[in-house]
Amino acid sequence: MMDINFTIAGFDRTGDVSVDWSIEQVLTHEEDACSLLIISGEKPAAGEELVITYGTDKLFAGIIDTVKEDYKTGKITFYKCSARDYSYLIDKRLVVETYQNQSADSIFGDIAAKYAWGFSTSHVEPGAPHVERISFNYKRPSDCFKELCEYVGWDWFVDYNKDLHFFNPAKLAEQAPIVVDNGSKVRKIKHNIDTATLRNRVYVLGSTMLSDPQTVQWKADGVARIWTLPWNPHEMSLTVGEVTKTVGVENVHEETDYDYFLNSKEKYLRCSEQTTTPVEGTTMSLIAKQDIDVITMVEDLESQAAIALVQGGDGVYEHSIVDDSLTTIEAAEAAGMADLRQHANPRVKGSFETEVSGWQPGQLVDIRIPDKNLYGTYLVQKVTISPVTSDMLSYKVEYGGRLLGIADFLKALVSSQQNKKMSETTILHKFAYGTDEALARDELEANLRTPPWEVEGSREFKMDGSQYEFTTIGSLLSLSYPGFWSNPEYQTSMDSLSWTDWKTISDIEAIQIPYPGYVRLRTGGQTQIYNWKKPLAETDAVCGFVFVG
Repeated sequence: MMDINFTIAGFDRTGDVSVDWSIEQVLTHEEDACSLLIISGEKPAAGEELVITYGTDKLFAGIIDTVKEDYKTGKITFYKCSARDYSYLIDKRLVVETYQNQSADSIFGDIAAKYAWGFSTSHVEPGAPHVERISFNYKRPSDCFKELCEYVGWDWFVDYNKDLHFFNPAKLAEQAPIVVDNGSKVRKIKHNIDTATLRNRVYVLGSTMLSDPQTVQWKADGVARIWTLPWNPHEMSLTVGEVTKTVGVENVHEETDYDYFLNSKEKYLRCSEQTTTPVEGTTMSLIAKQDIDVITMVEDLESQAAIALVQGGDGVYEHSIVDDSLTTIEAAEAAGMADLRQHANPRVKGSFETEVSGWQPGQLVDIRIPDKNLYGTYLVQKVTISPVTSDMLSYKVEYGGRLLGIADFLKALVSSQQNKKMSETTILHKFAYGTDEALARDELEANLRTPPWEVEGSREFKMDGSQYEFTTIGSLLSLSYPGFWSNPEYQTSMDSLSWTDWKTISDIEAIQIPYPGYVRLRTGGQTQIYNWKKPLAETDAVCGFVFVG
């Protein structure tokens, strides 16, 4: 006998779990769930990993999401726990991406690599249909996977080893462990049929398309120069008496450039002004394509036969689809087949219980019970596992007849034919947040000087109304003089050869002069002159005269 083992947060808790537990396994991307009762030991915490094994097989693996006190007496507390499979861990980050002209499997793999950290992709099947364009604007990865699957008709799920599966559901052909018949070890069989949405013959009415080339011939009567056509021609050619003629479009082309003209709105052909009237008895032959309606019918004969077996009659349920975006017979048939695939089998819900192991959602179970008129192959949609004894399990199997999740490749053909309303341009903004660090500090540069100490100098002198020229010892200059004559004037030079124009200077300002350089001054009377170095910039210390204006 194989043992059932429970591991929580990496520790064996098998002895702490009551026999009152169950596992619900569901179809593809839907979440599996587990519930159990802890009757001894420490309280589990939400967020801890739960793994249930049966021998070497994993019955469940996921994360505990809720823990509640169920019963308490004295020092004993029971904890009721629920857990979900790993799929909800995928949605920690949001997807901001746009893809064009890529296969769906490459898109799936790219999203998984960028946004589903910690999950592997060894079961992403290649060869998925191509996607013309798809955008995801701050969507959860699971929602992106679902939208991608709806676009191409594939499906996805995450298994108990954190491996992502992306696959063609049409290949879900694994058979169930047994055929359910009168001799099977099953009990409590329930089977319900709902024909409210059943249809197994579908008429598809699309838009129009061009026919194969058609030939229209008539004999000229020698008088008529205009002829009414039975339909509006496309891609036409014209011969008159076995001579090919050129045909222009009326009110579009120049009259002198063509032999004949077509008016597609009024559906007539006429001679151009320079073309002579065809001689009586001349054969005129027009070869062209015409607009024909896109109409087709598809049906599921197997469904009709199955319904007739149960209800009598021919078993036919008819339905129509009107879609003017379908412009080819192939697209119309694709739309009809897609509808049949979803609705041709009646909505069936059924269930049974068994101790036979090996059941999984997605399997195909054959049911053959003549005395209940039960015949058919159905999709296992849900399996609930619960213990019978410490080493025996019971399986409640729920199945459906609509084959939910089964792919239809024709859906991709229809999507490319339909005129979907999509924005021409979608701007996706992606922001990356981080922390930038900047370090600022002061550095003191010390210059060691030895005696004799350097003494910074300045210049201060007087002049009596004459012109005076001197070499600067600093870049700052100011003057002091009585206010009863006009302002002094000055010139500056870098080389004592080229001088600036004369400028005035007041006794309330300090001006900047070239250093090293030269200055000329002229005044109308006695003037005190100060020339000094700019503190710190031109000196090693603040010294001498400091002027504050």
